[in-house]
Amino acid sequence: MMEASAVKVDHLTLFFDDIPEKPVLNDISFEVNEMENLLILGPSGCGKSTLTHCLNGLFPRELDGNMNGDIFINQKNATDYRNGEISQHLGVVFQDPETQFCMFTVEDEIAFGLENKGVSPNEMEDKIDEVLGLVKMKECKHRNITTLSGGQKQKLALACILAMEPEILVLDEPTANLDPVAAKEFIHTLQQLQQHKKFSLLVIEHQLDGWVSLIDRSIMINAKGEIFYDGELRHGINKHRDTLEQLGIWIPKATKLALELEKKENHTFENLPLTIHELAAQSIDFKPSLNKGNGKPNQHDLAIKANELLWSKKDTDIINAKDIHLYSGQFVMILGANGSGKSSLSKLLAGIEKPSKGSVQLYDKPLQGWRERELRTKIGYVFQNPEHQFISDTVFDEVAFSLRLQGLTEREVINRVKAILEQCQLTSFTDLHPYTLSQGQKRRLSVATMIVDNQSLLFLDEPTFGQDASSTNQLLNLLMERHAQGTGIVMITHDMELVYQYAERVLVMENGQIALDTTPEQLWSLTREQLKQWQLELPVQVKLQRLLQKDVGYVHS
Repeated sequence: MMEASAVKVDHLTLFFDDIPEKPVLNDISFEVNEMENLLILGPSGCGKSTLTHCLNGLFPRELDGNMNGDIFINQKNATDYRNGEISQHLGVVFQDPETQFCMFTVEDEIAFGLENKGVSPNEMEDKIDEVLGLVKMKECKHRNITTLSGGQKQKLALACILAMEPEILVLDEPTANLDPVAAKEFIHTLQQLQQHKKFSLLVIEHQLDGWVSLIDRSIMINAKGEIFYDGELRHGINKHRDTLEQLGIWIPKATKLALELEKKENHTFENLPLTIHELAAQSIDFKPSLNKGNGKPNQHDLAIKANELLWSKKDTDIINAKDIHLYSGQFVMILGANGSGKSSLSKLLAGIEKPSKGSVQLYDKPLQGWRERELRTKIGYVFQNPEHQFISDTVFDEVAFSLRLQGLTEREVINRVKAILEQCQLTSFTDLHPYTLSQGQKRRLSVATMIVDNQSLLFLDEPTFGQDASSTNQLLNLLMERHAQGTGIVMITHDMELVYQYAERVLVMENGQIALDTTPEQLWSLTREQLKQWQLELPVQVKLQRLLQKDVGYVHS
């Protein structure tokens, strides 16, 4: 007897009115069986997030374009469901969780869905506490959603969906904003939940580490919105290793390291390893690659000096940091658990927010002494949420905005904008509204608006979130070019591989304070317990080195 399908997509093709000649999804068909875990892989902008809008019934109802083909949810055509009815069976956690919030507090946001489902007030309180416990956010129950970090918002979105108990769960980049330990706990929570709740799982994810043991099957989509593989993940990665690299699709970190070893050491893996322990079990000669940083900066090139910074909201201290010095030409990474104050600190240092007490100086001049327009020619800031900085109606005008303020000729503006859009793989979207782009494309646009200028200091809050491997590499190459020219880079990230490859200095945040100011090499020398205190993990290169040395006490996966 064949298994019943929870989801069936039958010859789905979708066009947007803005680009009628190019389908976003092109004749795709697949099924998800009951209790099956399916992973969807593809480059940024290939239609993965668009697919979620089709599955939950948002498209074609709200689609500015055309959609052909059929979608069946629990063997019923999606078009036969009443508005909002699909959400009782299929829950979606979107790539940008803010798009699905409609209440002010954490508790009320979860209660909203339960009220619509007809849950009694007596049951509601227990259900809210249960799902907040599952995502480890009980202490945030009464907080305003606007005060949450990006990672906390992502966990709240999951809690809201879990409270509805759907039979099908769709997760779009669910761990992108989570710190390394929280991401691992998130996946473990899903494994435990699935044993009790019995739901099918469809995951769209760039970062595959941690998902390997949970996923039953994978679908791979190319840049044309076509499925080119449907089957077991390990087989697909081995069979299409070259295609995945060409398309810029992320693969597990251990697999990526194995491919690098093949090129360097002339070693061929018959079956590519998917985990670090599988890689360590092979007979390999591993020599760690060197950091791409340019060494320590000249200590006399002080760019930002902050003293006794205190930033409070409603009698709660968000940031309480002593002395901070940032130098021109330095590549600094800010690390820490979700909600530790990383974004808040960066906004204070960049002059986006004003401290309650203390001072910040840029080149020995207090920030409040700079005119805003002049300050922005010195400091660029890329927000965690790209929409927070968009102000124009087209991609071209968004990048051109600051150049026009500088009084450049239109010919100079056109030339510089064209060059940066090509570097950021956005040439095809010149005339589109920024809000119509995919999340990954929005992220690249937000970076393009900053690096088109020649600021001496760039702050970037999770710039690689939602990016495929190709876009991430291009973005980091752009930043390294700017860094080589003397630009200081301050990046917030959860990606320990980026820290390993690029950071010259690391600031670790804990409860609004700088708990550690060190080098990456010194960070790796800390114990497992110390790293876990800050929700950090070792990068894959260091893990492999420790495993090969049989120093397994340092390696946790």
